[in-house]
Amino acid sequence: MNNFSRLKINFVSHLNPFYYHGGGEQVAKRLIEEGRERGHEIKVVAMKPKKYKLLSRITMHRHPDLWVLFDIFNCPEHKKHFTQSFINSITSSGRYVIGQNAYVDICYLNALPCNGIFGNGNNCVVNKSDYYDYYGNNHGWRDGYCPINDNRELFENALLNIFLSPLHASVFQKIYPNIADRIYIQKPLIDVDMFENKKPKRDIKYASYGGMSEAKGFYNIRERFPDEEIVFFGSDNGDLAEKFKYGKVLGRIPYEKMPAFLNRVEYYIHMPRWPEPHGLIINQAALCGCKLITNEHVGALTHDSDMMDRIAYKDNASELWEKLEKIVTILKGRTRNEN
Repeated sequence: MNNFSRLKINFVSHLNPFYYHGGGEQVAKRLIEEGRERGHEIKVVAMKPKKYKLLSRITMHRHPDLWVLFDIFNCPEHKKHFTQSFINSITSSGRYVIGQNAYVDICYLNALPCNGIFGNGNNCVVNKSDYYDYYGNNHGWRDGYCPINDNRELFENALLNIFLSPLHASVFQKIYPNIADRIYIQKPLIDVDMFENKKPKRDIKYASYGGMSEAKGFYNIRERFPDEEIVFFGSDNGDLAEKFKYGKVLGRIPYEKMPAFLNRVEYYIHMPRWPEPHGLIINQAALCGCKLITNEHVGALTHDSDMMDRIAYKDNASELWEKLEKIVTILKGRTRNEN
């Protein structure tokens, strides 16, 4: 940071990334940690966990230098979300950036069933029976409601739109063309000291993170490898695997045990149906020496950098903060000029 005062930042997310550990929360947590390491006062404002919801609103900065929004409409099945008046108070300030770890702020259904081919922007192009049957969902239909028009200003008025890969950004830019000059692609945030190839004897031939779900590629994997036993991990949901009697569902693996597990895998399969925002597991598996089997829907593969270049991961969080610090410098300059 170039000798400028510490910033007061409110980081707003439906799920507090210090209590939840999905891929998106890993990204958000690392960005917050980097900001705090740079000396900024960052307050997390979240709806979940419920017991900290009120406290986060009480202790947040009243007049922050910047609001950082990430996945604010996450978990549409939850009963409580940020009120529209609260979101409006943030957006009307003109001091906010918005980041996305998936597509939850443009689609309240599970895993963007339209893949960004959104039709008229009012109703989902996927029908209800397919959403529950073929797509394998058990909740979340919400009458096929499409919120992209409701949330257009949220993205178009942001000072910066942060996405996880060029593929991820392309979906949003197709929907909101006016954001093209305010897009930032966050490079992957990987702990390279954890993920390395130990060159062991590998006893799992094929494995796929989340591949037991339709969005992560269940049907694609089953079609490509009809006679192989695929180890699915990352979730306990085995509905499709049980329905088709295909694959072995291992369930969740703690983050700290992932390097050891990936070192057991010979071929890591990632063949999603949806435009995968990034897929940190791709980088992690590659660094652990897995051979990759992928398709064109993997955001991780659309970055320019070489995922095997460990140095390329070094300053990926700090680069975003340098950008945010410059944005606040400009804002403060405007305020001085107005006064």
